[in-house]
Amino acid sequence: MNNSSVVVEGKTKIIESTNQPHVVRIISKDFLTGGDAAKKENIKDIGMHKTKQTTNVFKMLTYEGIPTSFVKMESSNTLLCHRCEMLPLEFVVRRYAWGSYLKRNNKINSNDKPHVFKKPIYEIFHKHAVIMPPHVDQPRQMEETIAREKYLKNGIWEEGVYTDPYIKVGKSWELYSAKKPITDLPLMKIDKILSDQELNSVINKIILPSFMAIENNWNNVDTVDGPVHLVDIKFELGIKSIDNSIVLSDVVDNDSWRIWPGGNPAKQLDKQSFREGEDLISVANKYELVTKLTSQFKGVK
Repeated sequence: MNNSSVVVEGKTKIIESTNQPHVVRIISKDFLTGGDAAKKENIKDIGMHKTKQTTNVFKMLTYEGIPTSFVKMESSNTLLCHRCEMLPLEFVVRRYAWGSYLKRNNKINSNDKPHVFKKPIYEIFHKHAVIMPPHVDQPRQMEETIAREKYLKNGIWEEGVYTDPYIKVGKSWELYSAKKPITDLPLMKIDKILSDQELNSVINKIILPSFMAIENNWNNVDTVDGPVHLVDIKFELGIKSIDNSIVLSDVVDNDSWRIWPGGNPAKQLDKQSFREGEDLISVANKYELVTKLTSQFKGVK
């Protein structure tokens, strides 16, 4: 690990430079966070499990011909990845209407049985917060790390601060609250980050194929409760420094998706268990199980 220096440090991982100019090191911490980091716990070996899960997923996606930033797993909690300029976007693909989707689409009733989309749908969110008056003179965006220091108090965002706003794609990109039904008036409009052609390309060549590949692999993993259903998943994209190509980047692990064995939300294996206050031993056991299950994905061995 010579000539390394910290590029950025987040809540659950550290990104370091390496002696290769186009390669970075991603170190996973033994932390889980929830509720905008209001809930934070140190859990033994969680970093190891998340590193192995991402390795398993990215090996499978590489096997399926989908471009990623993954190079190799360097150690039990460390990945080597192509250096990327990350796009400030989060792509969420859904098979089930669940989570924040129901807050924006409150006409869907999932009380009795979750609604299942025949074809997966995708949504795009911006990773920068929108700050509204009276905090500022006019609506503007702010990096979430900065907004967190200014406007997050005891795990609660101040009124008029909207994190991870939903993007409505059109002639310009319109930003809306991710937690309320879409209205006629956006919080603000921004220039397109990707052209229509670029967006269409990444959706159809990276985002949706990645979802389908992961969903198919989960469907082929059997548990005592039945095959694992992929409910939804979030992806991030980056532009590789070495050739400017857009690839699936960051990590894809048990924090990234909702997974329900047998399609039963009561059997969830993902981070939602931690958010909902399940005991830490049970949470750790679920992460360990998911590591073992993703080892069954194609292309891993």
